[in-house]
This record gives sequence, C-alpha cells and structure tokens, in this order.
Amino acid sequence: MDKPVFTIIGAGNGGFCTAADLTLRGYEVRLYESPEFADNIEPVLKKGGIALRGVAGEGFAQPALVTTDIGTALMGAEIILVITTAQGHKPIARACVPFLGKGQTVVLVPGCVCGALEFRQELLKHGGSDEVILAETTSLMYAVKKENGNGVWARGFKKHLPLAALPVHHTQRVIDQLTPIFPQFSPVGNVLETSFNNLNHVVHPPGVLMNLGFTENPDQKVWHFYPDGYTPGTGRIGDRLDEERLAIAKAYAIPATSILEELDKYYGHQGMSGDNLHEMFRDSPIHGHAKGPHSTNSRLLTEDVPFGLVPLASFGRLAGVPTPTMDAIITLSSVVNQTDYRQTGRTVESLGLGGFSVQEILDFVSNGVRGNSKK
Repeated sequence: MDKPVFTIIGAGNGGFCTAADLTLRGYEVRLYESPEFADNIEPVLKKGGIALRGVAGEGFAQPALVTTDIGTALMGAEIILVITTAQGHKPIARACVPFLGKGQTVVLVPGCVCGALEFRQELLKHGGSDEVILAETTSLMYAVKKENGNGVWARGFKKHLPLAALPVHHTQRVIDQLTPIFPQFSPVGNVLETSFNNLNHVVHPPGVLMNLGFTENPDQKVWHFYPDGYTPGTGRIGDRLDEERLAIAKAYAIPATSILEELDKYYGHQGMSGDNLHEMFRDSPIHGHAKGPHSTNSRLLTEDVPFGLVPLASFGRLAGVPTPTMDAIITLSSVVNQTDYRQTGRTVESLGLGGFSVQEILDFVSNGVRGNSKK
C-alpha cells in the first residue's frame, strides 16, 4: 500500500514536530506556513531541515517541500493536518478554497472548541468544495517545544487522542487513514465531543492570570509554568473550570471525562499522576521544563479564552448551564488584555448555530444539516 502524502499547515512547535516525525518515518511531507509568518520556516530553509529529538524520534528531517505557496503545498496531498492556533482556522480555510477537493482529508490538530464547524462554515461560504473530508482532534499528539531555530524537542507523546469528523459518517474513514500512522487516535461521537474534551482552556488561563507577578515582571527572567505557577489555589480554579466543562458536556449528552482522567490517559504511561491539578503538574515529568510566558499576549490567553472558554460558556448559556468561573476568567482576561473576548471569540451565533436548540445542534454536528427537533 502506498504511503499517503501529507501537508502540514503551520510551522509552529507542533508543525515542526509532526513534519519531522513523519519525514523520518518515510512519508512525503510538505510543510506550509502563511506568508505573513514566513520567518517561522526561514531557519529550516537555511539549514536544510528540522532537527528532532525526544520521544518522537531522533534525527535530521528534510521535508520534501517547505513553502509559503498554499497551492503547491496542497497539490496531490491526501492528508492535510492544520496545526495552527485557532485564530488561523478562518484565514487558512479561505486560502485553501481554490485548492481543496474531493478525496482530500483535512484534520484540525486540534480544533480547540468547534474549529471544524468554523472551518467548514468558512470553506463553504467562500465557494469551497463540500466533498472535502473534515475532522478535528482534541489535542496535538506531542508535548513539544522548538529550539535553536530549526530544532524541536518532543518531551511527551500522548497515548490516547479522540478524533471526530463533520459529519460523523466520515469519522471511520479518517481513523482508517490515520491510525496506521498515529495509533493513539480513537473515534468519538461527534466534533462536540472532541471540542468539549479539549483541556487547554481549563489549564492555561488560570496559570497566566494567577501569576501576573511572574508574567509581567521584567526582572523575572525565567519561571516555569507548571511547577512554579500551578499552586494549590491555581489548581483549584482549574478544577472548578473543569467541573463547569463537564456540566456543559452533560447538557449536550456528550461523553466527557475529568481533566485528571484525560491527563492520565495522555501521560500516565510516562509517570504523570495526582489527585488534583496542582498535584498533577507539581511533579509532572513531562511539564516541568515548560517555561511561563512573559506577556499576557500569549496564546495561553489570546487563544484559549476566545476560542476555548468563550465558546464553551456560549454553549452553556444556550443549554441553561451556569458557568460563573468561566465567566470570571473571560472577564479578567478581557480586562488584562484590553480586548472584549466575548465579542472577538467563537460563539454559537458566530458558528452559525444561533437560534438552534440543543437537539438541533446535535443533529447538525452528526449530519451536517439542521434537523427538525424542537427544544
């Protein structure tokens, strides 16, 4: 059986690692970066490849193509992995419109909250093909960080990752394509299940907001996000956010497990354990080296609040689920960054689901069309 051709969209931490990993395993890989972020691929072009180390493998990977030309990157690619911040999903969907067609599979890694819904909406709005297979995951496959310009260090490798397609009848096809390569992917019911089980927005915003003395202190040269920042109090905020996330999932009949269970599935095989978030992160062998940000304009807020907590709280309001802790974090983040994230973030309305009932939303993510169910 011929190996599929991959296009990796996004040359950040995850894009570097995925491109290097697949290349070293013998796959043809095209690494694409948007022209406005061309500096991300300059070290790779200059040095001829990506230096990978860690649990994903060791070696110097030379992708078949490294480019800012989206048409060339997508031509003939069977699997397209979009590994960018959630802010990139809309512009990438628009850029892909002339070049995506029947038989190609696009997977958002991850979708954050409802990335697949937004990507599909944007693709169709601008005349894109409705025969593209579209899916999303809950998270990236690795815990990873760039280093030395063209290098990347994979500190952790997740063992279990949910995946769903939109609509759901495509899920098994995507699983069949990906699990020979990434066996940790497992099919789940729909893209709400992948979205509501994304953990970043539960973990990251409290760690930034509760540590502004570290984040905004110019004399604090280095601080470590998890061992320094995830104190017992910060952990309790994360635990409460998780309780609200689980309540929202229950209102939509979405299977969801606690963040502690998910972290155990991800990294328990590498020694991560604990009875609460503080304990989980205090001694984590995977997260101990992660440095904290030195600005509140970090994706830990600018992505995880408007594209994580804001849509979650929006789904909660529609279903009548109170989210006081989420609401507080959204408000504080908006104040700190002087941006109204409730206006700039994803909501049920911005996703084209305004006026839908809970059941109609479930019908839509299952079938891709609005059903006739009444609330």
